[in-house]
Amino acid sequence: MKKLLFKTALLSLVITGALTSCNNKVEDTPEQFLRGGNSLTMAGDGNLVIAGYNSSSTYGYQAALVKVNTTTGDTVWSKMYGGSYSDAFFNVIRSRKNDGGFVATGFSNKANGGSPSLLVVMADAAGKQSKFLTYASNSYSEGMSIVSNADSGYLVGGFIQKTSASDRDLYLLRLRDDGTVIWEKSIGAKSSNNYDKVNDAIYGIVADPTGGYYLTGSINGGYNMEDGKIFLMKIAANGDSLWTKTYGTGFGYSLTLTTDGGIAICGSVVNASNQDAFLLKTDKDGNLVWPAAKTFGGTGYQYGASMVQTSDGGFAFTGISDESNGLGLHDVYFVRTNASGDKTWEKVYGGSDNDQGYGLVQGSDNNFYITGLTNSGGSYIFLNKVDNTGAQVAGWPKNIK
Repeated sequence: MKKLLFKTALLSLVITGALTSCNNKVEDTPEQFLRGGNSLTMAGDGNLVIAGYNSSSTYGYQAALVKVNTTTGDTVWSKMYGGSYSDAFFNVIRSRKNDGGFVATGFSNKANGGSPSLLVVMADAAGKQSKFLTYASNSYSEGMSIVSNADSGYLVGGFIQKTSASDRDLYLLRLRDDGTVIWEKSIGAKSSNNYDKVNDAIYGIVADPTGGYYLTGSINGGYNMEDGKIFLMKIAANGDSLWTKTYGTGFGYSLTLTTDGGIAICGSVVNASNQDAFLLKTDKDGNLVWPAAKTFGGTGYQYGASMVQTSDGGFAFTGISDESNGLGLHDVYFVRTNASGDKTWEKVYGGSDNDQGYGLVQGSDNNFYITGLTNSGGSYIFLNKVDNTGAQVAGWPKNIK
């Protein structure tokens, strides 16, 4: 039951039920769902841009970008995007154009009368919107990850459910620089009946410098997706699937190319009585480099939502732990490992209530920046700055409205 509570009651990269079903006015929206950061990227000037959602004065929340000074933690600017229904971002990257701008993906209820459609927003260096684009507007769809292409345009990954009676499939959109569609693909297994739907979703994408892309997420999941399989898929530049490997029951949330030409994935693996965060490494063909995935956690629930390979060749990831260690109900979870995936140390951050980590980058100063949400003392976008030992830098974290 604890697993189900995490995935249905909390806003996360896993299940967006609280967001996507909420077309309510702000007074009808639970306070803990009003603000959160899901992703962050370094801006060209060395500061940070957070993508997520923020409280709307009329409806529950709108998609949000917030630029933050990495030295002081002060907000440089904060912008919201959307319409008369709720909207949110799950991922943001810098624009391919050399203009200091940003491209974010998520979902919008604006175009589909209250049913989520995959959203891409393009904004300039000051956060001013230049494009607000929705796709698959006759379906339930969301964008969970976006990458830029070396030649032109972007690839967006997420999921699509074409009708209420159909399965939820992996969904890919190849876009030009202006957001027009080059191609789209849906990939998924089919259920054997009308009751036990198959749920597939892409949560992470990286471009292969030799051609094509790697995808991770969960496939062949049931209604609540907790029985889905962690997967790594290689696709060609035209979106055709080349191969797929699975690594147990759970979710792959984030992946990165490693400096030795492999791929590392973090996420959550389902065990007999709990869920642990995991880290695994493969070669370029998806074969495990380590004998098995490395798992992290205790008797409760942990998952890794976002990861990086660190400047010393190891790895770091952030996520959620419900083992409070004297803190709150749920805490931001942060783990450092060596190059072999063995834990160097782990930390939790938070207050007396729900605190969750979803996005992670390592800055040029070698500090780590973690974004997420906090309900400790109110509803805020959470931003923390920690050093190489996991110690919080003086004056941090920052709670952002």
